[in-house]
Amino acid sequence: MTLDTARSTVTKVLVAVLLGVVAAVGHGTPARAHGADAPVALGYEVSVDTVSEPGVTVRAVEGGARLELRSASPRTVVVLGRQGEAFLRVSPDGVDENRRSSTWAASRTLTGVVDGTADPQAPPDWRRVSKERVVRWHDERARELPARAWSVPLEVDGTTPGIIRGTIRAANPPGTGWWWSGALLAAVVIGAFAHRSRVALAVVAAVAGGVVVAWIVVGAGLATSPAENLATQLLARLWPLLTGLGVLAAAVLQALRKPVAGIVTAIAGACLAVMTGFADAAVFSNGSLAGPGWGRWAVAVALGGGLGLLAAGALRWYRTPVEDK
Repeated sequence: MTLDTARSTVTKVLVAVLLGVVAAVGHGTPARAHGADAPVALGYEVSVDTVSEPGVTVRAVEGGARLELRSASPRTVVVLGRQGEAFLRVSPDGVDENRRSSTWAASRTLTGVVDGTADPQAPPDWRRVSKERVVRWHDERARELPARAWSVPLEVDGTTPGIIRGTIRAANPPGTGWWWSGALLAAVVIGAFAHRSRVALAVVAAVAGGVVVAWIVVGAGLATSPAENLATQLLARLWPLLTGLGVLAAAVLQALRKPVAGIVTAIAGACLAVMTGFADAAVFSNGSLAGPGWGRWAVAVALGGGLGLLAAGALRWYRTPVEDK
């Protein structure tokens, strides 16, 4: 291979990889959330200690980002908002939400931003959201440190007061340095050796892509509720899901010995490392996971595997012109 050809090949690799990374970063991956608007991990744990109404159970879900209320009571239970207004109504007919509640407006996202349509003093504007007696919501009263007790008031059958009581405590952090070190070491090993064999590259890409896709699908399943089905949750994770599928596609191209397999693998690996590895690296420092318990392993695989595939795929692409395609 001539010097000009080598330079041209290197230029193609750098441009393509940089475009892939820029596209991934441009998507704004650090803002990506799970459970429609739940983080992948939190530094605190939320527990529910008591619920005054018999037949009503409440638990913290998605790593403490949301509360879930289930009712088997024949009575109508209303969750009151931060200003004492009717917020959610759970009756034998299903779940209704008051669209005029400022707490309803704030509960739509983790940021708690209230739009101008909220008016807690106005008569409730009830909207049916589910025929099942299960509801999930973000509640600022049961979020964030410092460690403390929290409570959410209830109203039963329009007259009887009730209450949900719980506790927030700091979560034990994982071994942050070990997780980062392991992921980066895996990237170095993959980058140094996997480029020597299409089979090795295909296996690494299949494992990395498969683990990430499985993590996203399982996490979406855990975040579903009567008002948010699996399709809704997967749509909230669309770009990371597509990135995982792209890495699986790169594995297929490697197995089929396609000439473009190297550069596709490099770009897919870069996107995987950015969109799922770095973007979800909070799992390495926070103790409470929003998804399945093996989420840290999935992110470590995405980070180490993605960076390793970026390096190995680029090296493979560099060598492609002098190999028997």
